[in-house]
Amino acid sequence: MRTICLRKPFLQGFNFAKAKRFFCTVTFVSLFAAIFSFGRLEAQFKIGGSEYSGALWGENELLDPIYYQKGSLLRSEQDFILAAGKTWQGEPPISQGAFQFEGKTISNCGNFNNEAVLLLQTADPVKRAIAIRMLEAGVKFDPAFFAFRYNLGRAYHIEKNYQKAILQFEYGAAEVPQYYRSYIHLGVLYELLNEQIQAVIYYKKAVERNEFQTEALVLLGEHYIKTDLRNRAQIYIKKALSVDEHSPDAKLGLARLEILSGRDYYAYKILRNTDLYDDMGKKRSYNKKFHFFFAETASKIGDYVTAAKEYDELLKFPNDPFFSEFSYKIIQRRRDLAQRFADIKALDEEENNETGK
Repeated sequence: MRTICLRKPFLQGFNFAKAKRFFCTVTFVSLFAAIFSFGRLEAQFKIGGSEYSGALWGENELLDPIYYQKGSLLRSEQDFILAAGKTWQGEPPISQGAFQFEGKTISNCGNFNNEAVLLLQTADPVKRAIAIRMLEAGVKFDPAFFAFRYNLGRAYHIEKNYQKAILQFEYGAAEVPQYYRSYIHLGVLYELLNEQIQAVIYYKKAVERNEFQTEALVLLGEHYIKTDLRNRAQIYIKKALSVDEHSPDAKLGLARLEILSGRDYYAYKILRNTDLYDDMGKKRSYNKKFHFFFAETASKIGDYVTAAKEYDELLKFPNDPFFSEFSYKIIQRRRDLAQRFADIKALDEEENNETGK
C-alpha cells in the first residue's frame, strides 16, 4: 500500500460531517463521512469490503464511483491545498452560500481558495499579503473548510508568524484529524519555537496517522541528531527505510547519519543514487531539504556542477518550510559560488587537457 500523496498529490478521506452547517464546506462532504468519527485515533476503516489504515488506498485498487462526491481536494507540489470537482478534475462545485470580499461576491469557495494559492505560489510578498487577506476572509466565512485553514497556516508560516500558523494547523487538525501533514507542520513550527517536546509529540502523531509515509520518521531522526541522541535517531531512520527503502526522505535520513559520522562521500553517493520519481514516472512527495544536503555534500567532495544544480532546484520552492531556517538569499549565494567554482574547475580541466596534448 502507498499513500495518496506518493501515488499522486491528492487528498481524500476527509471528514467534514461536523461541518455541514457551514455553507461552502457542505459541497466537499467527505466520502468517508459515514465511516469516520471526529476524535477517533484508530484510523482503521473499510471501503467496499477492504480494510484500510489511515487515509490510505490499496496500491492498485480503485474505488467505485459511488464513493466520490462532487468536490475533492488535492495537494500542490509546493504543499498547498487546492479544490477541484469530482475525482480531482474540473471546477470545484458552487458553494451553497456567498460572502463579500473587497467589494466582490464570492459564491465559489473552492475557486476563491485556488486563486489565493496561485498568489501564494508566486512568492511575491505583495501578492502573499493579498492571499492572506483572502484566506482570512474565507476562514471567517467558513471556519470548517479545511483548504482555507491549511493554506492560511502555510502562509503564516512563510511570514514567520509561527503562533498564528500553529493556531490554523491545530484548527485544521481538529476538523480533519486523519491528514498527517498538518501534524508535520505543527512539529516543524514547534521546533522553530524551540518547544522540542511538542515537536516530537506532533511528529509521532503524523506517524500514527500514516505509517506508510516516511517524512515524519526522518524528521524525528533529525530531531534526535540535533539533540545529539544518535542511537535514537538511527532507530527512526532505519524504521523509515524499512517502510520504503526507495523513499527520498528515508534516503536523506540515511545520508544524514553518514554526514554525522563525517563520511560526506558516502552521503553524496546515497543522495546521487536516489530516484525522485516512482516506477510510473511520477515525482515522489519528499522533503525539499533533500536538495540542500545533496548540494552541501556535492560541494564538499568537489562536484560543483551538481551542487549548483541542487541549490538551484531548492530555490524553485521559495515557500518551503526549509526557508524558515535558512535565508533564500544565502542559498542563492551558495548556488552562485558553486557555479563559479564549477566554471573554474572546467577551465582548469580544459587547460590541463590542452597542456597534455
